[in-house]
Amino acid sequence: MFNPGQEISTIDFGAIIGGSLNAVITAQSQSANTTVDFIKNVGFNTSITKDENGNEVESHTPIGVAFTYDKVTSPAQIVTDRTYTVSVVNGGSNYTKGTNKDYHLMAGVQRLDIDKIEFDETTKAVKSIGLQKVPDSVELANGQTLNLVYDGDGTNEGTGAELQLVVDEKTTSVPAVVQKMQIQVPILTMMPIPFIKIAHADIDFNVKINSVSNTSNTSTSNTKVDASHRNSFFGRTQLSASFSNQKSSSSSEEVKKDYSLNISIHAVQDDMPAGVSRILDILEESVSSTPVATA
Repeated sequence: MFNPGQEISTIDFGAIIGGSLNAVITAQSQSANTTVDFIKNVGFNTSITKDENGNEVESHTPIGVAFTYDKVTSPAQIVTDRTYTVSVVNGGSNYTKGTNKDYHLMAGVQRLDIDKIEFDETTKAVKSIGLQKVPDSVELANGQTLNLVYDGDGTNEGTGAELQLVVDEKTTSVPAVVQKMQIQVPILTMMPIPFIKIAHADIDFNVKINSVSNTSNTSTSNTKVDASHRNSFFGRTQLSASFSNQKSSSSSEEVKKDYSLNISIHAVQDDMPAGVSRILDILEESVSSTPVATA
């Protein structure tokens, strides 16, 4: 007789589910080994050296990719050189004393220091004035009126000097300065490193048991009785009996079992381990550019 509980109890669920979990763990382990091999084979050159005791030591040197490029060390620019001179429109009169240290010029609110000043000995007029270096941050207009200020002791009797500023601008084009450079970049910093992890795994195990049972019974019974009687001296008695019995029985039982195992795995790119992240930081710090000598 079919017993569903007994049929299900014969299924080794531990082997089925445990085997699936072992397969997931094995896949994760193979993925980790693949990552290690990728880092070692792609990112490093391996060599065998010996330590001070003669023991072989495996050492790894990062594989780098060299690039040569042109670096602009000084961009192209337009340079304007300004030369400032003083034009004496009217030298005035009665400038009887003083040197360049006793005078300065005022261009509006901007003070200009005098490098050299000359006076006409006869007319006592200002003959010429030379300026000291004017800072590049100062921009003065051409033809601007200048006032001569006396800084010396006493009173300078000179008056009437009319001075103008002459600005001579010369513009030149300076080409860019280009230096050929070479940079060495560790190859591991240029490509994604596979860190695959199984985020979740769903294991679905289904069992379907169908039982079919057929039973057939057939029974047939026939009875026949014949009798005759005559009362006489030569009387005759006749008895006839007929019996028939037929019985048929049929029984069948069929059990069908269907099994299905579905494993759904979702794998994602995992975060980089702290050790590998630190290695990449060190490799990035080693990246540097060096000038390349040109013939």
